[in-house]
Amino acid sequence: MTSKKKLGKNTRQFLVDINLFIAAIKNPKKETASLRLLLELINDTSIVLIGNEFLIMEMKKYAQVFESNRGKEILQKLIDKTEAVNVDEKFLFLCKPYFPEDELIDIYHAATCLQKSLILITNDKHFDKIKIEKIIEVWSISKAMEEFKILID
Repeated sequence: MTSKKKLGKNTRQFLVDINLFIAAIKNPKKETASLRLLLELINDTSIVLIGNEFLIMEMKKYAQVFESNRGKEILQKLIDKTEAVNVDEKFLFLCKPYFPEDELIDIYHAATCLQKSLILITNDKHFDKIKIEKIIEVWSISKAMEEFKILID
């Protein structure tokens, strides 16, 4: 599903990589900074979350692994807020040289960010090269916490 809605001046768009979701729900009873960040991204109406079919698939897989009701609840909110887009092949082609060949999902995430002008939130080092070349904007989880003024545990 794609959307043509106009974004407000203060609207920011992100792709949240799976490692933030994992950090947030690996201990669902504990209110971690990662969990607070993820909930901020979900609940803030000035934030648009965009992903792709692989991101949604990854989230569902990890929600089953952790088998927590809290994790499943957060996942459903995250899925409900995340707009899944189809990635144009030209963006995949542009991003491919920055990744090892076996990192297809990361190529899709980067291409999604390039296509939709998103900020990627991840701690995955596979994105370092594309970040250094300024092809897409990449924030570490700790940078995102700083930007959103989330107190670190």
